[in-house]
Amino acid sequence: MASDWCGACGTILDSRFGLAVLATVIAGFVRGFSGFGAALMFIPLAGALYDSRTAILILWTIDAIGTLPFLPPHLRAARWPEVVPLAAGGIVTLPAGVWILTHGDPTWLRWAVSLVVLASTAALASGWRYYRPASRAMTLAVGGVAGFSNGAVGIGGPPVVLFWLSGQANAAQARSNIFAFFAITTVTSLVAYLWQGIFTLPIFVLGVVLTPFYAGALYAGGRVFQRTGDRGFRQAAFWLCGIAAVLGMPIWR
Repeated sequence: MASDWCGACGTILDSRFGLAVLATVIAGFVRGFSGFGAALMFIPLAGALYDSRTAILILWTIDAIGTLPFLPPHLRAARWPEVVPLAAGGIVTLPAGVWILTHGDPTWLRWAVSLVVLASTAALASGWRYYRPASRAMTLAVGGVAGFSNGAVGIGGPPVVLFWLSGQANAAQARSNIFAFFAITTVTSLVAYLWQGIFTLPIFVLGVVLTPFYAGALYAGGRVFQRTGDRGFRQAAFWLCGIAAVLGMPIWR
């Protein structure tokens, strides 16, 4: 145990910590503003400092702890008949994604997710909308894609965000639904990480130390959202999804 704590302290105090704080602040601000997007900002930056798996686990820690004070109003405002089927689809497929993160090479999946998200973003940004009520099968399928890609490559937000923005949900409603969805998948992600045995003490301690920076940036992002209209939110969400698709392609090192 003592050696584990020494390893944790060494991870925190090394030369990468300052850049990790910067990545954390950027990710927290984006998450606070839009309800998603922390992964697309944090994982490429922190993955370059550590590795992709470590970045995903640090992000889980800072997001799970940092968002707790902000969750109650979103959980009250969320439309649970829309959130629960999406979350159910994500819960079913997330363990398979985590297995790929642990044992496999997710390169092909990164290409698939990035190209689908990029095409969907382009379609919605052009003004296309899905006016019919979404079927239960479609909702479960979108949740399944989000859960699987979140577990394997850390990109779970864009499929869910694009699903809600394809309808008529306003910015505040979509944002609350997103927060509620990730509140559920955060718990299931932890179970899957522990099941695969990939969570370590140094990673968790580093996440805890970074959490205050993340929480402060979450608050700042939320304040900016309050001054942004529905149109501004949609434009920002489309840009974030497009950036996520490009950064998620396995061409970056």
